[in-house]
Amino acid sequence: MHIAIDAHMLGTQEGGNETYISGLISGLSQIYTPGNTITAMLSQEFTQHNPIPLHTQPVVFKNQGNFQRLFKEIPQLCSQIEAEVLHATYNISPFIKCPTVLAVHDIIFHRYPHYFSPRVRLLLNTLLPLSMLRATEIVTISEASKDDIVQRYPFTSEKISVTYLAAGPLVEAVPDFEASAAISQQAPFVLAVGTVQPRKNIARLVQAFIAFKANQNTNTKLVIVGKSSWQGSEIQRITEGSPYKNDIVFTGYLPDSIVVALFKTCRCFAYPSLYEGFGLPVLEAMACGAPVITSNISSLPEVAGQSAILVDPTSIEEIASAIQMLCTKPELRFELIQKGQQQAALFSWKATAEQTMSIYERVVQSQQRNKNKHQR
Repeated sequence: MHIAIDAHMLGTQEGGNETYISGLISGLSQIYTPGNTITAMLSQEFTQHNPIPLHTQPVVFKNQGNFQRLFKEIPQLCSQIEAEVLHATYNISPFIKCPTVLAVHDIIFHRYPHYFSPRVRLLLNTLLPLSMLRATEIVTISEASKDDIVQRYPFTSEKISVTYLAAGPLVEAVPDFEASAAISQQAPFVLAVGTVQPRKNIARLVQAFIAFKANQNTNTKLVIVGKSSWQGSEIQRITEGSPYKNDIVFTGYLPDSIVVALFKTCRCFAYPSLYEGFGLPVLEAMACGAPVITSNISSLPEVAGQSAILVDPTSIEEIASAIQMLCTKPELRFELIQKGQQQAALFSWKATAEQTMSIYERVVQSQQRNKNKHQR
């Protein structure tokens, strides 16, 4: 079976989309058999600066533009390599002739449209339903996300499956403890990782941290790792107006080696997101041995299980109380570290790849049966 994967997001620091494709390809390499060929369609920049994944045949896009890639290059490449199935994320060209598996991680843009620019909303509302209609099969990353998709787009109910994500490859990076100590200034710290945008609820986390500091005589810091998006101004305003602004550190995007070291040395990891299709940083933090605070809504309880403190993400008081507990109760920290590592071990990219490979086989066999039926 020849599988083509649209992997244009590798090397783009795209967060969840990039992590998903990277992890999937890594998992597929673990279950590789000689009868299968995996072709990853990659950007030229990625191939120049990164090793090609094991058991993966690279094909390089000539154009970086989304329109050219989607409507011209991918259909042409799939035809040239005689792909039997294409795995894409969110968008499928109408000119693809082989069966397709479409990854749709979530439809956050419906639940929180004000978090997206008008242009992005227009594109998602227009292209995603068309792509899901064209897709042979759809995969998403949690039962919560599946429920949202089916409720909004009932026609997907018969062709949508859940394939969970897993921690790594970030957690496999060699920790740079020297760099992480410089960031935290060797003080105890609460860690947050994720794009600095309203949906991640960083504003309330900052307010909760300020409330925690006001009630405790402590030199604890808050370290926030992630790219700042177009709506970061409220977070900056709250921070700058706080008497503890010098204890709140925005690092921007950091390499995996530093993020892993921060996970391993933080007092706790706080992820009070308002909505997640999966919430991969929760598993990454657990795998690295960080006790976790996360939200009691969307997919996060599904991912965290009984191994984190679950809070109402709209309650500054609950978030502050959870921070205080994990910063002052070492026995609770130890308990959650143990439970978290066990929880993270339940998820693996090999399992994700096995489930996805079964879907590839199903769509290819279905295509072959239809072809045989028409030839009779």
